[in-house]
Amino acid sequence: MIFCNLGSGSSGNSTYIESNGTSILIDQGFSAKELSRRMQEIGLHPEAVKAIVLTHDHGDHSRGVGVFARKYGTPVYITKLTKDYLQTKILKNVDVNTFTAGDTIPIGNITLKSFHIPHDAIDPVGFVISDGDKHIAHLTDIGKPIQSVIYQLNNYQFDLIFLESNHDLELLKNGPYPLKLQMRIKSRDGHLSNEQSVELLKQLKQNGSLKHIVLAHLSEENNDRNIVENLFSQYKSEENHNFKITIAKQKEPTEILEL
Repeated sequence: MIFCNLGSGSSGNSTYIESNGTSILIDQGFSAKELSRRMQEIGLHPEAVKAIVLTHDHGDHSRGVGVFARKYGTPVYITKLTKDYLQTKILKNVDVNTFTAGDTIPIGNITLKSFHIPHDAIDPVGFVISDGDKHIAHLTDIGKPIQSVIYQLNNYQFDLIFLESNHDLELLKNGPYPLKLQMRIKSRDGHLSNEQSVELLKQLKQNGSLKHIVLAHLSEENNDRNIVENLFSQYKSEENHNFKITIAKQKEPTEILEL
């Protein structure tokens, strides 16, 4: 199983996962041209993608899904509520498959278990992605590590966790955002702070299988890569973990991680 985040942040999000000949994208918030360029530059093949699965309706996760799907004939998987909310033209002439949060979605050799997450979108979901041997948690754009999410995640032992670490509280407080926007970001339906991301990890029951944590959706205005790296390195040391820490970037893919 391989994992590659193709870009993460408020300007666009997409993640590539592949196992045993089945490749999927989680979200497509870039132009089709830009995402294809990023994939091809690291040896991935857009035309081979078997499905695009959307987490929610926000443009930085869905903006390019229709053009990419029409260009390459790629099926799209989306919750019914999100499909009904998106503009019709986005999914025009696209093979759309709907599901409900809580459903298990089989796509070739990959299975996705969906679950509801708190965020200010119509019907946001997180995923546990598995090929029967390895497990990946995909958890971004989540306002709070609520117990229903922790319960879902604690049914699995993960090899990789893709987790939002959006903002540093002090940088957000003293940054350029108006108070109303700050309150939205810090709310239950906003985004996880660095400290909340660590707290979520502390609540997961792991047996040593975790090889990678990929930290996502860092705010360019209200976070700092050094703060994030230092905080999670401290957590890793205190808990005596051996996972590798990768911080996803907005403008370029991560390395391809093999599980």
